[in-house]
Amino acid sequence: MPDYVAIFEVLGAYARAFAQFENLADRNLELADSGGTFRSLDRLRQQFLHVLNDSPAERDCADAVNLLADAARAVRGWSVQLGASLDACLRGFVAAELGARGLGAAEAARELARAMHADGESVVANAVSLGPVTPGAHNAGDAVLYATLLNVDGAELVVSDQRARTQKISVVCTRDAARQGLAPGHEEFRVTPEFGPPVNLRVIPVTGGDFPDTRNVILDGAFESHDGGFTHWAVAAGGPVFSRDTGVRLFGTGSLKLAGDGATAGELRQDLAARDPAPVAGAWYGLGVWARVQNVTAGTVHVDLLLDGEPSDVALEINDATPADMWRHLGALVYLPRATFPGKVIVRVRCSADFDGVVNLDGLSLAPVVEVPHAGLRLCVFQGARAPHSVPIADRFDLSTTSDDAGAFASFARDRLGVALPVDDPASLDDTMAS
Repeated sequence: MPDYVAIFEVLGAYARAFAQFENLADRNLELADSGGTFRSLDRLRQQFLHVLNDSPAERDCADAVNLLADAARAVRGWSVQLGASLDACLRGFVAAELGARGLGAAEAARELARAMHADGESVVANAVSLGPVTPGAHNAGDAVLYATLLNVDGAELVVSDQRARTQKISVVCTRDAARQGLAPGHEEFRVTPEFGPPVNLRVIPVTGGDFPDTRNVILDGAFESHDGGFTHWAVAAGGPVFSRDTGVRLFGTGSLKLAGDGATAGELRQDLAARDPAPVAGAWYGLGVWARVQNVTAGTVHVDLLLDGEPSDVALEINDATPADMWRHLGALVYLPRATFPGKVIVRVRCSADFDGVVNLDGLSLAPVVEVPHAGLRLCVFQGARAPHSVPIADRFDLSTTSDDAGAFASFARDRLGVALPVDDPASLDDTMAS
C-alpha cells in the first residue's frame, strides 16, 4: 500500500508554495502577525497609487508601481517553474509510491485518485453548488439548457464534483441553422468558464419517423410513425391510454397523447438494444421531453429509464401541479452505470393506475451530455420549437458555480492536478499538511 502520508506531506509542501506565490503576486493582502506586517505586491501597488496623486513631484515616483508590477510577473514565473517541478514529482516520487513508474504527470494524478478510492483514503471536501441556469433575455429560440455538478466516484456513487470552483460560465450560440446552414436542432454553442479553455456544445435534436440520429439514441421521439400503433414504441400495459394526437403537437405532425380514466396503468417502451450507435455505459446522459397538460385531476405520468431491469434514479414527472395549457420542457441528467451495457437500456413513458387526465408528450430525447471537466460541469441543450440564433444577438445561457475552498488538498488537486480526490468527513488525511 502506498505511503499516503509521505505523498501528501510532499504535495502539501507544494500546495503551500503555490499559495504563497499567489498571495504575493495576485491577492490584495495586508496581514499583521508577530509584530510584523505582510503586504502583497498588489497591496503595495495600491498604497503607492493612493498617495502619489497630490502633486507632479509625487507622481514622478510612480515608476515604483511599475517595478512592483514587474515583481508580480516574476513571481508568476516562479509559479510556472514550480508547476514543472510538481510535474516531475508526480512522474517520479508519486508514481513510484503508487507502483506505477512510467506514468505522465496527469496520469499519475489520476492514478493517485484511483488508488486513494481503492484504499479508502480521503481528504477534506469543498462544499460546491450550482446556481440557476438563466436564459438570455433576448433569446430568439426556446432551446433548454440543463447542467449538474454531480459526478460518480470509483464505486459509482453520485457525489459532488470537487473540480468545481467559484466562477461564472456562459453558454453562447456560435453557429445556427439560419446563418451557417446547420440542420434545425443541430445548432452549436460554446461553453466558456472563467477558468480553463472553452468547450463546444451541440443541441440535442428531436428525432422523427424512421430516421435515427447519431447522438440522440431515441428513435422517433416526435411520435411520427403510427399505423394502428406507434411503429418504434411497444405497449407494455394499458394500450387504450396511448394514442396519437394530430391536433396538439410541437414537432412534426402529431404528438403522444395519454388519456387516463383513473383506473388504468399504462406503459409505453422503446428498447435501445439495437440502437446504432448504442448508449455508452458508464456515462452521463440528458433525458428530456416536452409536455403539455390539458388536465390532470389525479395520478402521475413519468418518463424514465429501465437500466438492467431497474428504474433509473431520475424520473421526469407530470402531475396535478404541472402548469396546464402550455408546452413545458422537463429534463434531467442521468448516469448510466458501467454494468448497463447497450442491451439493457429501455426508455419508458408510463402513467399510474389512478392517473385521471389528458397529457401530450413530444420531442422525447436521450443523448450524451457534454463534460467540462476543468469546471466540474456536465451540460446538455435540448431542441425547442424555435431555433436559437448566433447573430445579431446570440442566444445564450448564464450560470455560476461556487466552492467554499474549505479543503486545502481538494482545492490544490483541482487547481494543480486537474483531478477530484476522494473526500469524506472525517477525512483520513490531515488537511493541515497543505495549509
